[in-house]
Amino acid sequence: MSGSASPQLENGYTRIANELLEAIIKYPFCATEYKIVWLVIRNTYGWNKKEALMSYGMIAKEINVSISYVKKIMKNLIKNMVILRAKQKNRNLLVLNKTYTSWGCG
Repeated sequence: MSGSASPQLENGYTRIANELLEAIIKYPFCATEYKIVWLVIRNTYGWNKKEALMSYGMIAKEINVSISYVKKIMKNLIKNMVILRAKQKNRNLLVLNKTYTSWGCG
């Protein structure tokens, strides 16, 4: 990284409830799951939206992993009801399941 960072709230921020943040911190995510969860949060709450259209290719590019690995990780996040998905054409309408008490582990 070059230059110096100087993040400012006036340049944008992502609002998230502390209770949900604490649930994310406590959940046993692997590193890639964690990145995908935060990417979904950034693309939803970061834009004051409840859901976001995101392809697996876009996710793979953003977090620098293969599409096949994203598919594997997403399958697990969806199975465990951390992320909810509806298909729209060849993209996914994704939302973080705020009902964290329904998140499974496995």
